[in-house]
Amino acid sequence: MDFDVLYTRITHHLATGREAEAISLLKDNLNDYQQVAEFWILYAACHLNLEQWSEAEAAARVALGLNPEHPVAGEQLAVALSGQHRRDEALATIQQVIAVAPEHARGHYLLGIFLLGNIQNNDERILARQATEHALKLEPENPDFYQGAALAADIAGDHRGAMRLLEAGLRIDPHHQGLLRSAGSIEMGRKIVGDHGQLLRSMLASDPMNEKLHEDYAENFLAKQAVYADRWWLSIPALAAVAAFGHAASLPVTLIVVVLVLGGGGLFAWWNTSTYKRTEKPLPSGYIKDIHARFPALPKAMRGYQASWVAAVAGAVAGCFVPLAGAILMLLGVVAGRVAAALIFREISGPPQNRQDPEERRVHLVRLSGGYAAGFWKRVLIVFAHLAFFGVCMARPSQMAAVPMWSAGLGLLMVGGVLAYCQLRLGFKNNAFAYGLAVSSSAKARGFALLRGNIGGMYFIGLHLVFGFIAFVLSLSFLGGAPQSSDGSGGTVDEEPSGPVQLPREELDRLTRSPAPMPEEFSFSPMPELPDIPSLDQ
Repeated sequence: MDFDVLYTRITHHLATGREAEAISLLKDNLNDYQQVAEFWILYAACHLNLEQWSEAEAAARVALGLNPEHPVAGEQLAVALSGQHRRDEALATIQQVIAVAPEHARGHYLLGIFLLGNIQNNDERILARQATEHALKLEPENPDFYQGAALAADIAGDHRGAMRLLEAGLRIDPHHQGLLRSAGSIEMGRKIVGDHGQLLRSMLASDPMNEKLHEDYAENFLAKQAVYADRWWLSIPALAAVAAFGHAASLPVTLIVVVLVLGGGGLFAWWNTSTYKRTEKPLPSGYIKDIHARFPALPKAMRGYQASWVAAVAGAVAGCFVPLAGAILMLLGVVAGRVAAALIFREISGPPQNRQDPEERRVHLVRLSGGYAAGFWKRVLIVFAHLAFFGVCMARPSQMAAVPMWSAGLGLLMVGGVLAYCQLRLGFKNNAFAYGLAVSSSAKARGFALLRGNIGGMYFIGLHLVFGFIAFVLSLSFLGGAPQSSDGSGGTVDEEPSGPVQLPREELDRLTRSPAPMPEEFSFSPMPELPDIPSLDQ
């Protein structure tokens, strides 16, 4: 087969996702073109599309052996090395390509993309932006380069610049999938493309066989499920605060409290059900099963939230009559809610498919710790809300006062525990706190930034663990015995009697009877001798 014809057919197969047929066709023509560098470049392209990194590396090296200065073969080798998480080798290879062919725009673009994938310091962040923008200058009509430049500007903190690049790229190609997908990750990008879920659905309608779009669509749905974590964290202590007024009250008051608990629980259930239905509404028919297959922990988390709600409502009703039993049920509901939230956060952070791959594990732990560390001040406000609920519970002291403390303590301990685990697993250089500071520092100051990041991380973790442990211990102490209000009016054990005291007859007799004196209790002192008194006659 003529090589031009072979090239055209292979290119068509790659464009239509028929890589297996392309590889088979290349094997049939191997004897004729095994000394042609472009033949091995086609071979490497097929394996790159299939993400068969080691095979792509081997084909690219053969092409470079036949033509050491071929820029396409060099960039293919760099991509294959990057796919195997060999970052330093990939950077060295693509820099060599740039040195040989400085006007090869894609070389500069790939340099920026490789750096963006795992930035080590601020110098690399600046270099990534410079590389992507230089590629854009060399080929100003390439929408791929606008995507890379927009991502680099967004990571550098120039969100307005990222928006301008995104808009410019979409003017060139309004249907460019890379730009449209990137709009969901770029801050304020949705102002251009609208709701990301709706956008992905329309893209899937025109390209239903695109696996990347399906993956983005599922991840977009999963990310929206994180909204329930804070809702459940606040709702159960709120129910406990309401239920506390039903204990030791008159029957009409207790019944009113029970109605309020059931009404509040029903309103909360309706709120979350309507939120879930709005999230599920854009999904194609039956697509939720595909999402559950991709994220097997998601249905478990949903069942955990349901169990948490049932336990919380049942415990709040029971707490109006038997506070200890109600408090125990509500504590179990708190545990179920926090476990459900943990399952969703774990799925959002992308658990590694290959647990033996250290880079996949590193990325997962960094994303997991970043997700738990985010929203610190929001978490502070939620803890203060728990303290307010605890204060309300203390108005009618009972074991229900343990619920807000338990909820606050468990939430803080879970955050601190996950962060501590990630800190230990990632080590001194790669943990999220150190990495975050190192990225914003120069290469020379990276060591000091890592030190500050580790110290700050340990302080942050310790803050959660200490306050979480205190609240947890207090909740257990309240659970063991009904707490007393500050004015002393809540308890019944140490109260002063309001009526006359009736003492036993024996005790009354003992107190009123005068004891008979014993002989040895008397003592006599001798009378002093009186002086002689002269007689009157003298």
